[in-house]
Amino acid sequence: MAYPTVPGRKFAYDVGGGSVYRGTSIDDMVSALSMDEMSKLNDISNSTYAVYQTYNSNYGIKLVLWVFLPHKYNVSGLGMLHAQSYIDRIPPTESLASVTVYGSADTTNGLDGTWIAANLPNGSIPTRLMGSDDWRDQIQPCTFSESIRCLRVEYATTDSYRGVAVYALHVYGMKADGEIPDDILFLDDDASGDPEFIRDLDFGDRPEGTTSTHRIKIYNSSTTKTANNITLSLIDQNFTFSMDEGSTWVTGATITSLAPETASSSIIIKDTVPPPTQMLGPRSPRIEARVGSWT
Repeated sequence: MAYPTVPGRKFAYDVGGGSVYRGTSIDDMVSALSMDEMSKLNDISNSTYAVYQTYNSNYGIKLVLWVFLPHKYNVSGLGMLHAQSYIDRIPPTESLASVTVYGSADTTNGLDGTWIAANLPNGSIPTRLMGSDDWRDQIQPCTFSESIRCLRVEYATTDSYRGVAVYALHVYGMKADGEIPDDILFLDDDASGDPEFIRDLDFGDRPEGTTSTHRIKIYNSSTTKTANNITLSLIDQNFTFSMDEGSTWVTGATITSLAPETASSSIIIKDTVPPPTQMLGPRSPRIEARVGSWT
């Protein structure tokens, strides 16, 4: 099946410099999520929850998540998996009362600052998203009137003795103009002019037993600094890449340096779908570029 166009680039909190906190109301931030919890929140599983919050009796907002971004971000969509359950009955099968979304450009701790409501073209966030593909085919359009530094999502239950289970919360968008001038960008080498990717690269609906490739480059956007020891990692069992025009295929490599405002040579990404019989459905592979130092 064909899936909707991805609305932007998916932010990876577990490696992108962000952090996520949880609480029981917008005035009660309790604790930070662990790296394992953030990794699960950024994953696509509908069988292992990232955050679960239960209550015995009281009503109202039951779980609040704050996503702190390392820079101002133009949010364009949310990929989500969540539901409610009677206490400790997992997997959850019930719909929540509501899911509301706010953002702030100036908060310093998640409790202060000015908060603005998200613009949701679909009207509201679905209160139960637990299908195996919902994180992909039910991505919710979501924007704000300005770039934000923190996203706040409030999950409310319908009744007492209910728990909130959140399996995934994916933030799509792009960093705001002027943020992080010293950065590594991904360029689309198969498009005219090698533009920066404004959304995740989608290999589309692929038959089993086929191979597809796409060319990219990485670019040092700094005007003054050289990026040294750039480590590239491609994390998915079906994907490899080549930096020598297909002579060798790897999942990791290092670029010694990239001068200011310089692009790498072409990098070929290869998606190899094994022959039948495979588990069908969307995937979410990830390529990472980590800079050892800037000089």
